[in-house]
Amino acid sequence: MPQKMHAQSKTKAQFQNQEDQARDPAGPAKVLIQDAGYDAALSLVIDRILEAFPRDWAGKSVLIKPNILAPHSPDKGVTTHPTVIRAIVKALFERGAKVMVGDNPGISAYGRSGRSAAVSGIEQAAQGCYVPLGQNPVRCQVSSQYFDHVAVSRQILEADVLVNVPKLKTHTLTVLTAGIKNTFGYVAGGDKLRIHSACPRPHQFAQALVDIYSIRPPDLTILDAVVGMQGNGPANGSPVALGKIMASDNTVSLDAAAVSFLGQKPRSVPHIQEAGKRGLGEIDPARMQIQGQLQPVASFRFPQTFLPGLSGLILNRCLSRWINCLPEVVSSRCIKCGLCVSHCPVGAMQMTDTGPAVQSEKCIHCYCCQELCPEDAILLKGRLLRLLRSRIPSSSPPRTSLR
Repeated sequence: MPQKMHAQSKTKAQFQNQEDQARDPAGPAKVLIQDAGYDAALSLVIDRILEAFPRDWAGKSVLIKPNILAPHSPDKGVTTHPTVIRAIVKALFERGAKVMVGDNPGISAYGRSGRSAAVSGIEQAAQGCYVPLGQNPVRCQVSSQYFDHVAVSRQILEADVLVNVPKLKTHTLTVLTAGIKNTFGYVAGGDKLRIHSACPRPHQFAQALVDIYSIRPPDLTILDAVVGMQGNGPANGSPVALGKIMASDNTVSLDAAAVSFLGQKPRSVPHIQEAGKRGLGEIDPARMQIQGQLQPVASFRFPQTFLPGLSGLILNRCLSRWINCLPEVVSSRCIKCGLCVSHCPVGAMQMTDTGPAVQSEKCIHCYCCQELCPEDAILLKGRLLRLLRSRIPSSSPPRTSLR
């Protein structure tokens, strides 16, 4: 235990300067947006990013943190594409870095995490540098009103440089999963469920996400938006071609630019609004240094749990407990694997003789069950929320095509 506490205090000192810089940047936040595909030219895209955000990589231990949610193949649009990881690993090798690639997938147990890395293609793309982050956690104190500590992977805390490589997707609980949400993967083991349980309402979980992000803000975030996900993400939405790679050394600003790219106001996403309120990054794209075209994509579909605009913010904060969708099991698709039951933070999902069933009075609307279901056998039902969503107009500007 003394060894772990020593590592923790060292980490707090190590990253204080980084958080101070985020609060008081030398100039406007820079976000680089490039056209990209999963092809040989992607290496040039990554090289331009490393040139735009220069640092001395030689001899540094660098952790590349992708989004590996569960065992999904790359074509599903669920995980960071392995081509992006391969290009980053190659570029950092060429610059003399000591590279690690790893994540704590939402799906628990080491065997399942390893399978997730293999099926997603990320283990192979790591070129011998893949590390199972969940095997060596550190108890880390957190300044949060909901919890005072969290188990964080040691490599997250000890790497000289952290490169965050999320996937641009929708999320039924958090609206968007991109750079900030990907840092929830800092958390090892069952602590993810503990945090969900401690923060049952959307605005509470948004604060928790920013608390965890603040443990170690990434040094560089490279967002895979070549193929994103729309609808009821992060796993059961539909892939959508967006054709972009976005990057910044301020993850908060990058996420805000990404929301604008998808046609909504950054403040409509609770954790982005919270991070901006704390001074962790600029969230108004008009005040950023945007390199490339930030042109809203046409007809992007957000989750059915998302209410846009000021009305949505108020309803989500004050009435979410009563109006939110409830998960419903589709028995014809369910294979009774039990993942929804084992990953429910509050035990609202119970296995019965006929399969899993939801206890609505216990459900906290975190949608972990829907997120991790491998068969897309959990739908979100709720007439009131869908009615409100159809009646509340979007506050975003008119959308135009990328083409």
